[in-house]
Amino acid sequence: MIYQTYIKRILDFLAGIVVFALLWWLMAIVAFIILCTDGFPVLFRQERVGLYGRPFKIYKFRTMVKNAESIGPKSTPKDDPRITPIGRILRKTSLDELPQVFNLIKGDMSVVGYRPGVYENYEEADFKSGMFQVKPGITGYAQVNGRSSLSLKEKRGWERKYVKDISFFTDVKILFKTVAVVLKGNNSY
Repeated sequence: MIYQTYIKRILDFLAGIVVFALLWWLMAIVAFIILCTDGFPVLFRQERVGLYGRPFKIYKFRTMVKNAESIGPKSTPKDDPRITPIGRILRKTSLDELPQVFNLIKGDMSVVGYRPGVYENYEEADFKSGMFQVKPGITGYAQVNGRSSLSLKEKRGWERKYVKDISFFTDVKILFKTVAVVLKGNNSY
């Protein structure tokens, strides 16, 4: 419990600061490319389910056409025509996730946890399962065990498993697997 409550928060904050300090220039380049190819807004903000089921705004680089949520589903099928050409590259490389360093710094998210979804994608059983007793993460079991190829039910199973397995060593293991998954670019769309 000490790890989950205190140590993990300190590590997440430090990770957010370090990643921003090292990659602010890359974030600026990505923002400039989005601006030049598709205009404002550069960032996508969406309400997601956070710790204890409370809402928070997640930050990502915009990878879809403007107003994509009003012209299609909130989930993204594999060949979604709303994804911009630069958006496909950002999703494949996971660079669209970089602005989540601000969620880390603010304390909305953790580096490792369950991947936060929109309220419509959860059932009552999810809220009763204890899954939301931890902060959502930038990565987690679902991301390293199938990512976008998993069904919603499979993702929820992995997310519940994380709540049971949470520890420093589990987080380190998931981080190493995340690097491999991102470098391969498998199941990212």
